[in-house]
Amino acid sequence: MSKSKGRGVGSSPGSDEGSPAGRTDRTTSSKATSRRFTASRSSAEAAFDPESLSTRTGDGVRIALIDSGINAGHSHVGPIAGGVAFNSGPKGEVVQTSDYRDSLGHGTALAGILKFKAPEATVFAVKIFSDRLVTSIEILEAALRWAIDQKMHVVNLSLGTANPEHRARMVKIAAMAKRVGTLIAASSPPDRTDMFPAALGGIFGVAASDDCSWNEYRYIANDPIHFRAHPSPRPLPGLDQSRNYRGHSFASAHLSALLALLIQDRPELGFAGARERLIKSTGAPLPLKQP
Repeated sequence: MSKSKGRGVGSSPGSDEGSPAGRTDRTTSSKATSRRFTASRSSAEAAFDPESLSTRTGDGVRIALIDSGINAGHSHVGPIAGGVAFNSGPKGEVVQTSDYRDSLGHGTALAGILKFKAPEATVFAVKIFSDRLVTSIEILEAALRWAIDQKMHVVNLSLGTANPEHRARMVKIAAMAKRVGTLIAASSPPDRTDMFPAALGGIFGVAASDDCSWNEYRYIANDPIHFRAHPSPRPLPGLDQSRNYRGHSFASAHLSALLALLIQDRPELGFAGARERLIKSTGAPLPLKQP
């Protein structure tokens, strides 16, 4: 995948997706925390049991998938609620259109994860990639603002920028999302304090880990990218999974789907409450359907 340079923003830098040799972060048991969360919490949150995820579907939760668009005709996706596209106009301005069709397949693979794990969530495509997995900070910012303005509960962001000049703009977006209760799951390689927005406060930063099965998540307290998730999309019939996409991008969709399940009963839960439930759901396999 393309690493961001200059003004560009690329999808999940360092993830080496689409390659059989693609490597992901391998966490160790000494760094991962237990799923037992002992901090004090409200009685409502104390009553949350990860086992309840077996009956949740994401019903009522709105998810914006910011990526290369979605092909709703794919067998792993099916109908979605709609979407938009953002691209550069003739004078460099950001232009919004309604053509969110996916010509790269990357966003569609992410959508397949969302639709499998949270089948009743309402998914919207927000297309910012066209012919390659690189965009501008202006387009990324416009897409994030659109998702927040449209009152999305969860935003799936499989990309980031390491350009320090972009940090302030992403800090504003993170603050805006946290203020209105929009949860942003953003992917990044592990141990990166310079990948935005994943490394920022108020964002659910996530990296892929080979230690995470399809239904397992990890919490790494001493890493700026706190969460880990499965590195791959749904298997494709007849295709060896080693030849399928894999990498940090797909961890974002696994985490976004889990967030949708976690807040299904309380979509207004907000960052702190969702984070509490998320940490409680890490460290052991969850009762989720397998592909």
